[in-house]
Amino acid sequence: MRSMYIGALMLLPTCAAYQLAGARPVVRAMTPMASRTAPVGPVMNSEEEGIRSGLIGIDTKVPFEIRFSLGNLITGSGLALLLYSVGAFLLNNGESSLVQTLGFVYGIPASLGGAALKYAELPPVPIDTTPQATAAREALATKVQAKIFSDATRFCYGDAHMEEPLKALKFAPPGRGPPELRQFTESVSPEGGYAMGMTFFAPYTPYTVWKTRGKKYATFFGPNIRAELRKVSSEKRLVELTLITTKDGESTEPQERLADGSLIPLTIEVPDLKVEAPPAQATV
Repeated sequence: MRSMYIGALMLLPTCAAYQLAGARPVVRAMTPMASRTAPVGPVMNSEEEGIRSGLIGIDTKVPFEIRFSLGNLITGSGLALLLYSVGAFLLNNGESSLVQTLGFVYGIPASLGGAALKYAELPPVPIDTTPQATAAREALATKVQAKIFSDATRFCYGDAHMEEPLKALKFAPPGRGPPELRQFTESVSPEGGYAMGMTFFAPYTPYTVWKTRGKKYATFFGPNIRAELRKVSSEKRLVELTLITTKDGESTEPQERLADGSLIPLTIEVPDLKVEAPPAQATV
């Protein structure tokens, strides 16, 4: 009896293994699911993203704009306060009041800070305009044109005028600064649009680089903008970029204005490679 009980106990693991193997669920192959990380819509490349980032703040409205020189204001007030304190100290036989002491304390730092601010100050860009062009700007200028004009016609500290947009357009070679905005020239186009010309001093940006960016001007400064490029002076390294407003349906293809005033499509000149024939060998 004991031997039969021991034999039954020895068969239990085998039965359990048989039951577990039989109870194993059926595994079915499943088709892979479609990736959920696929991009939706067109993907902006890094170049376009960098170009658009250069004009951040177009829709930003500031409560007020400072149209006077902060450097002159701070320097003048600091010097006036310092001179008053010195004069009052001398006239009072060396005795000073609380106001005179505060004048010494705040007059000297204000004068030095104002002088430093004046050193880093960029004056507004001069404007060559007419009453008709001014009226066209107020009525037809786009947000981008209005932003550029507003920023460049006030005092600037730190960055140069239009520094970030010019860097976004790859106009600043490595180790060099971007072109310098020298003048605005406003006019009315033959089609009745507002034309905002910007003359740049570009000592490190060749004219061919300006032409290679021709297809980007309409999208960068747009919408409803057509660009005209003109070489003002090769010796002085001056280039003029004119942004002209367009109506719906008008072409926004960039153009180049030649020295005689005519307009041609803005293209890149490819010099003709003339292959010289080898000199003929003398026959004996």
